Amino acid sequence: MFPKRLRQMLVIILLIIIAGTIGFKLTGSENISILDALFMTAITISTVGYGDYAGIDKSPAGKIFTIIFIFLGAGVIAYLFTTLAAYIVEGELKEVFRRRSMEKRIEKMKDHYIVCGIGMVGLYIVNELYQTRRPQVAIDLHENKLEILQMHNINIDLIVGDSTENEILEKANVSKAKGLFATTNSDNDNIVIVLTAKQINPSLKIVSRCNDTKNLDKLKRAGADAVVALNYIGGLRMASEMVRPNVTSFLDKMLRDKESPLRVDEVQIPKESPYVGKRVCDIDFRSMGNALLVALRRSDGHWIYNPLPDTILERDMNMILLATVEEREILERLVAPINKTA
Repeated sequence: MFPKRLRQMLVIILLIIIAGTIGFKLTGSENISILDALFMTAITISTVGYGDYAGIDKSPAGKIFTIIFIFLGAGVIAYLFTTLAAYIVEGELKEVFRRRSMEKRIEKMKDHYIVCGIGMVGLYIVNELYQTRRPQVAIDLHENKLEILQMHNINIDLIVGDSTENEILEKANVSKAKGLFATTNSDNDNIVIVLTAKQINPSLKIVSRCNDTKNLDKLKRAGADAVVALNYIGGLRMASEMVRPNVTSFLDKMLRDKESPLRVDEVQIPKESPYVGKRVCDIDFRSMGNALLVALRRSDGHWIYNPLPDTILERDMNMILLATVEEREILERLVAPINKTA
């Protein structure tokens, strides 16, 4: 789509051509045709000047009209091409600088998330990551998805390309990423994305979308750590709305209400954390605000719900809590290894 300024210039050019054709028809010889008048207009504004095809050499009015028309028409045409050239050059330069800046930012990223496919599902994912201040990179085949992200006030980097290709995933710095979401509309593409990403970064955590439940096992065998079947989840949600509406309302308020700062979140206790071996009560949750510890998950998968104050904290243990983004970040810094916080 041309910008408004260029559209206005094109309209002016059209008006000049029409005015020139009518002017040469009226001021030229009696037997001049519309085609001759149009041809005279074209060679005049283009400054080619093959000769007098309108018979104005014997018409004072025709000569005066031609003089005015030359300055007006040729000037406008020259301005149009200058504006068009500037638009193309500036647009290309801006795009080059934007991509280079983006590539430099992504090269410096680590422990970030990659979202492959910005459809409706992908859009919700990038929005949640953005709202909770997680670093991320998006990948999609269509460049217009950048405008869609900006419309939703989501300011993240978007790589335009095919997520199934090694080169595109490497541009997203997948080797240093913490997690990847395969959210395209095609289960086959998601399988290829999972396989490709796992080959580049075997430790990468991958969550994949599944459109057909018969592909669940295929995605898991390809390397996906978790597979979400949209139809299955949708069915459970509808059942929950019927039998436990207040629970779903509570979760929606935290996950979907933009004005609600609370999230059900998690923080992992690193191996070298100063809190490994200490008790839950040694962490002063109240000093952070209203953070509420809901459960603990050990590295072997065992869950401890509503943990007691004297429960021992272990390395690689995950704390499940109700907290704001700021409270989660405070807790992450608190349990981080001392050499990383220094």
